[in-house]
Amino acid sequence: MLEFILEFVKTYWAQLARVIIVPGIAFVLLFDLIAVWFERKLLAHSMLRIGPLHVGKVAGWLQIIADFIKLLAKEINTPRNANRLLFNSLPILLVVIPTTGVAFIPFGQNWIIYNPGGLSLLLFLAVMSLTVFMPIMIGWASNNKYTIIGSLRAGYVYISAEIPILLSAIGVAIMAGSFDLVKIVEAQSKIWFIIPQVLGFIVFVIALLMESERVPFDIPVAEQELVLGWRTEYTGINFGFVMMSEYSAICSWSLLLVTLYLGGYNGPLIFGDRLISSISWVLIKLAIVVTALILLRSVFPRYRIDQALKISWHYLIPLAILNVIISAGLTFFFPQLKALIG
Repeated sequence: MLEFILEFVKTYWAQLARVIIVPGIAFVLLFDLIAVWFERKLLAHSMLRIGPLHVGKVAGWLQIIADFIKLLAKEINTPRNANRLLFNSLPILLVVIPTTGVAFIPFGQNWIIYNPGGLSLLLFLAVMSLTVFMPIMIGWASNNKYTIIGSLRAGYVYISAEIPILLSAIGVAIMAGSFDLVKIVEAQSKIWFIIPQVLGFIVFVIALLMESERVPFDIPVAEQELVLGWRTEYTGINFGFVMMSEYSAICSWSLLLVTLYLGGYNGPLIFGDRLISSISWVLIKLAIVVTALILLRSVFPRYRIDQALKISWHYLIPLAILNVIISAGLTFFFPQLKALIG
């Protein structure tokens, strides 16, 4: 048995490293922990909040560990009239879905968990589109007026965000000539798509904030109105899974943003090894994107649900369609642009 395990690890060590370490499960979990800590500290600096800024020793890391232990120790309460099976299983799916999306993101030319050929972008969007059903099902399963209202708001916002995200991604695919994320990154070896696709980039960033329920589009969990929206009834480790899913979604969508518009793993060789440099460039770009998204929380107020939907249907979707038309026109009338890009 031991010989079989050793032979299996020897044969599939690279794939196991991808699945377990980077860009796999350990990477997403570590990102969630660092993002929670970093957001607390960064917002404390930007808002001059003394408590979160100075709490805890070792730069506040012990506070994150204490919060995790507290959630593990707390009792898991299930509402009396809730659907127990859905109520207790959906928080796990909330984390699994964005973590699965990371499997399609290339951290190097050959360092990707699963590459389905020329469909990785479409599969990523298909997997991430499943998240729209989670808050709706949770709101229904919780059987609470606050969770139901919050879940309906989440459904409105998610659907309104997915359409401009898809259209923006199509603009990139047209210019790269492929739905393969690896080929999209390779097409940016000379110039990142944030330059020729600046309109699509702006639309994508705003829709990303909507899709991950970040300020100013966090109306589904408006504390002043809905307690905590569709998350209201969760306690203990289930609440931990729900909160973890938010940061896992930020991780997945930010990685897609880096891949589509910021050159992905492209960058100068900085550590002597091509693979290490590629992974490092993805992480550096991811850190910059996440920092910018967090800082927006200290700048913008929360939009009402009608304002959030209006931004998407009146502005983002028309601009995304315009970006697709421009991308198709540039590709058709200026074929030499292809040589300039990649």
